[in-house]
Amino acid sequence: MNQSTENSQHWAKQSERGNAFFLNITRLIVKYCPLWLIKIATFVVVCYFYLTAKEARNNIKTYQHRLKQQFPHCHLPSFSVFRQFLFFGEIICDNFAVWQRKIHYTDLIVDDADNLYGDVDQGGRGQILVCSHFGNIEICRALVDSGQHKNFHLNVLVHSKNAEAFNKALVEAGADALPLIQVEDLDAQKMLELSQRLEQGEWIAIAADRVPIRGDKTQSVNFLGHYAEFPQGAWLLASILKAPLNTIFCLKEKGQYRMKLRRFSPPISGRGKAREENIKQVMQQYADLLAKECAENPLLWFNFYNFWNDKK
Repeated sequence: MNQSTENSQHWAKQSERGNAFFLNITRLIVKYCPLWLIKIATFVVVCYFYLTAKEARNNIKTYQHRLKQQFPHCHLPSFSVFRQFLFFGEIICDNFAVWQRKIHYTDLIVDDADNLYGDVDQGGRGQILVCSHFGNIEICRALVDSGQHKNFHLNVLVHSKNAEAFNKALVEAGADALPLIQVEDLDAQKMLELSQRLEQGEWIAIAADRVPIRGDKTQSVNFLGHYAEFPQGAWLLASILKAPLNTIFCLKEKGQYRMKLRRFSPPISGRGKAREENIKQVMQQYADLLAKECAENPLLWFNFYNFWNDKK
């Protein structure tokens, strides 16, 4: 297994530009302003970040270039880099709007071709949902917790304190608090607790596209024709807890959200080298799936840091 390279470009080490100020401003805008004014405010904020975040602009250009190389049929609109920033701004507003009940469960298109909700409704042991910073996973968190599936209890594993700050802002905007567990805090006791939660029918969500803040549990896999470090966390967790893996994407298409649920992998088996090889294979399959999703909705990729850790 490859070690994650220590560098100043780690996503979690980058300062959250105006984080607290703009989170509070966004919360107040969504709470008190009409939709047309929200869109104007979002446009202004996005313009500010677009003009001042040169490194993020270059990183998105790199992503779009590599996406186009791998998927020549992929359509990128005019001013595609700016539009990707704009999509991100809209999604931030949507995060708050859904908690303010301006976006409802009935507004969501549930694409559950593999009937994962059938497993939820029947009860039984919980499973793992693998997500990413593609699309808007926050919308899924809000809407699946809307009471439509009473047996559904979700635990969210997060990689940074920033996620806790963002969740706090959501709660202040009217959201119900969801259990957040720091990945870096996982130890034998926490793993036992997670196993117990699965046995009680609770589910676990974890992102699988950003390297951990500490530790070296990463694997280099091919993503859009170039190798990038992906975290092993979700896959190691599935192996240790003997839990099935499923993918979840929430995509904004033509102004409406579609939640796409799919079965992905049975519990990862094996020990030692065999398990390492199985994990590597599953991780590559996930990177391939993520690339295909990006090709279908190219502007919904929201990793603005140097994802491939290229030397510049």
